[in-house]
Amino acid sequence: MLDEIQGFFEELSWISVTIRLILATMLGSFVGMERAHKRYAAGIRTFALVCLGSALATIMGIYLWNLSGGEADMARIPAQILCGIGFLGAGTIIVTDRKQIKGLTTAAGLWVTATMGMAIGAGFIWAGIVCFVLIFVTTYCMYYMARYVENHTRTIEVYIEVERKGVEPFLNFIKDCGYVITSIERRKDETILEEDIAFRVELDMLKKRNHAVVMDEILSVEEVHYVEEII
Repeated sequence: MLDEIQGFFEELSWISVTIRLILATMLGSFVGMERAHKRYAAGIRTFALVCLGSALATIMGIYLWNLSGGEADMARIPAQILCGIGFLGAGTIIVTDRKQIKGLTTAAGLWVTATMGMAIGAGFIWAGIVCFVLIFVTTYCMYYMARYVENHTRTIEVYIEVERKGVEPFLNFIKDCGYVITSIERRKDETILEEDIAFRVELDMLKKRNHAVVMDEILSVEEVHYVEEII
């Protein structure tokens, strides 16, 4: 039964091609939902189009190979997809004013969605569906695991706004907590309060700690008016 289904999708009949393209569009859009919920620029439509385009390009490679009697290189078009998808991925990666890198997961998601579309386009439906399931496991389930690990490391990097006269009390507080400042940088960011100054500080807490607790501790310093973790 499974072999018959696989054989059907390996054909280039109009029914098989239509189902492949529809399936690629649907699965791609489902992957994009997770990004859309988090308000990223690349959302449902972007992922759907990437998966659809990859599937069609792969089908085109197979079609041209059949048309040429096996003389054409049917791997050339899919190979160019993996290279070409880079321009979309690069467009989703940004570096904020505070040197935070955002968009890496979205870029990786676009790339793997393209490969999923290639598998579907080639008629390798089972691999495409398994890839779809694993993408969901990675983006939804592993998100919480990754956040927990990231929020319980021994190092933390924070952006703080503190009174000019409060720099020394802040440094004394860090020392009293037993933390080690591995780097500190004066920032020129516009602060919430005009008389404050901004710093980017990297701390080594010498043991794994909950970052939310550490942030509350830092904010408890009277002279510190704002603190934000840099991820």
